[in-house]
Amino acid sequence: VTGDGKILSQVISSQADLLVEYGGVAPKMAQEAHAQVIDGVVEQAIQNAKLKPSDLTAVAVTIGPGLSLCLRVGVRKARIIAGEYSLPIVGVHHMEAHALVARLTEKELEFPFLALLVSGGHNLLILAQNVGQYIQLGTTIDDAIGEAYDKIAKWLGLDMRKGGGPALEDLAWEGDPHSIMFSVPMQQHKDCNFSYAGLKTQVRRTIALKN
Repeated sequence: VTGDGKILSQVISSQADLLVEYGGVAPKMAQEAHAQVIDGVVEQAIQNAKLKPSDLTAVAVTIGPGLSLCLRVGVRKARIIAGEYSLPIVGVHHMEAHALVARLTEKELEFPFLALLVSGGHNLLILAQNVGQYIQLGTTIDDAIGEAYDKIAKWLGLDMRKGGGPALEDLAWEGDPHSIMFSVPMQQHKDCNFSYAGLKTQVRRTIALKN
C-alpha cells in the first residue's frame, strides 16, 4: 500500500481445508500453516506490486486481536524484514484496520462515522471520531455471530471450506423462512448490544428434534 492509500497488491492464502478437517480453527495447526506459507505470500505480494524489498519504507503487521500463536508468525516475519532493510514496524490493531479500510476506497468518507465490525470473534458497533479515537456503542454480550455461524454449520454437517456464514447462506436459499420461528434476542434491551448464544441454543435444539 502506498502512502496515499493505493493498493499495489494483495495476496491471500486460505486454510479452508484445515477448517474442514478440524471442524473450525485449531490454533496449533493454524500456526503451522501460517509458518509454512508466510515467506511465499510476502514474496508474492512484493512481486505483484512490482517492487523490491529495498523499495519499502515500513512494515505493517497485525498485533491483535487474534490467535496469539498465529500473530507471532506475522510479527516474527515483520521483524526479519524490518531488521534486514532497517525499516520501522507499524503495529496494526486488526479491528481498527477493519474500521478504517473503507477510507482507502471511499475518499469522501470523513470523520466521524459509524462502523459495524463483524467477524468470527467480534461484533462491534463503534463511532469512529478520528484515527485512534473510537467510542464503542455496542458489542456482543456472549458469542460473536461468526462463531455462531461456524458452530451451526458444523452441527448441520455443511461444507466449511468457504466458512460457516457462506455455507449457511447457500443452504438458506433452499429453505422456507417461515417454517421455523426463532425468538428474537435483546428485544427488551434498550442498548446497541448483540447476543447470539440464545439463537445458537435454539438452533441446536431444533436440529436435535428434527433428528
